[in-house]
Amino acid sequence: MSKLGQVYFETRLVGNAVRMTAICAQSGVEVFVVGPRNASESHLKQLALRKLERKLQPQDA
Repeated sequence: MSKLGQVYFETRLVGNAVRMTAICAQSGVEVFVVGPRNASESHLKQLALRKLERKLQPQDA
């Protein structure tokens, strides 16, 4: 699934938006993305996972 190993996802409705949080189980680093309420869950998970992978990349890469 991911190069990061286990990743936890949390979905929260905020008005007309959805906040998807991705948390790396190994490091505890978390990121979130916000999308429209009608966005698919799989799309928001994919966006959050990509953002988490970018955040955990070494800065010189």
